[in-house]
Parts: sequence; C-alpha cells; structure tokens
Amino acid sequence: MDRIRKAILVEILAGLFLTLVVVFFWPRPLGAFLLLMAGIGFWLWHYRNPADVAAMLAAAVLGTPSEMLCVKFGVWSYHAPGLILGIPVWIPLIWASLFCLFQHITLTMLDLADRRWPDPTVLSRRILFSILAAVIIIYYLWVVVSIARSIAMVYSVIFLIGIIFWHKERDILIFIVGGILGTIGEAICMQLGFWQYQYPFFSTIGMPISLPMAWGLSAVIIGRIAKTWDSGRS
Repeated sequence: MDRIRKAILVEILAGLFLTLVVVFFWPRPLGAFLLLMAGIGFWLWHYRNPADVAAMLAAAVLGTPSEMLCVKFGVWSYHAPGLILGIPVWIPLIWASLFCLFQHITLTMLDLADRRWPDPTVLSRRILFSILAAVIIIYYLWVVVSIARSIAMVYSVIFLIGIIFWHKERDILIFIVGGILGTIGEAICMQLGFWQYQYPFFSTIGMPISLPMAWGLSAVIIGRIAKTWDSGRS
C-alpha cells in the first residue's frame, strides 16, 4: 500500500478509536483510562517515533493543569464520574492522544502538498498557504473583538508569537487541523452531556467563539515542542 494512503488509514482508525472510547466509555472512567493507555501503547509501538513521545508528554503536561484551572475558575464544568480536581482521570491521556494525532495528520497533509507541488516555491502552493494564513488571521480578529478584553489579550500575546515564529506551512496546517478536529470533538462531547461551557458565545450550540483558536494555538505550541525536541536529538 502507498505510504501516504497507509498513513491516512491509520489516522482515520485512530480518530475513530478515540471518538468511540469517549462516546461509549466516558461514564466508565476506568474503562476509558485502560483503553486509552492501550491505544497509546500500540501507537508508540507501531511508530517508534521519539517526536510522538514528546508530543504526548507536552500535551499531557500542559493540557492537564490548564483544564484544572479552567474548571476551577468556572470556564466550563464536567458532568462525568471519576473526577480528580474537577477533571476526568483519563483527560491527560486524551490530550496526549489527540495532539499526537494532530501532528501526524498535519505531516500527512504536508506529504500530499509535496507530492502535488514538489517545488515549495511554486506560485499555486504559496497562494494556497497564503489563503489559509489569511483565514486564520481574519478568524483571530473576529475572536478578539468578540470576547472579554482580558482573555483577548492572552490570545493576542500567543498569536503574536505565532505570527513571528510559527508561520511555516506546518504550523498553518496544524492550527487548522487542531482547530477543526478539536472543536468537532468537543461538540460531540457536549451533545453527550459530558461537559458544558458556562458562558458560551454561541448559546444555541453551547460553544465559545474562541474554541477553535484555543485548540489551534495549543496544537501549534505542542507540535513545535515535539519538533524542537526531536530536532535536538538528531
């Protein structure tokens, strides 16, 4: 099987596995924990990639305390059994799994772009990524004028760093991948009654307008940590 097709198949199966674990096992924290541990173990065995380990550790270490702080300050609340400091016991594992998956999907998309445009300087490729970057910037501006000023300032600082240092094609793609897939995952969980936001901008669907921004920036940061750590080893 073609390498890219195989990668796409594995990533689809991994995404389905994570979705099914959350959908069917969120009321059973021990079962969710064990299944996610097994999934991570299989993934690491299959790929044997140190960058995956770095992405998983960075996601778990950065994401878990962030979730605890958000719950503590009432940004959202979980309605699930097995909570520790306000969050489910398996949340670090889902963070580790998701952001590692985001990284692999992004690399597969870059491989597809390289296959379509072997020359990275070709005009059509530059136009495509310029359009994607413009969409991100327009969305960012929409977010900062719509949310509380204090939160907008935090996003602005992170986004400014992103504009300066994370403007590569990989970063543009991982922002979009994380923003879209992370938001879809949260929408599924909210429909299940797993958690809810206290002050959603879109009240009809219960989501804040900044949700894709949070997922996208998190994906960029964690992806950069993994890439930097892996590059430092080589």
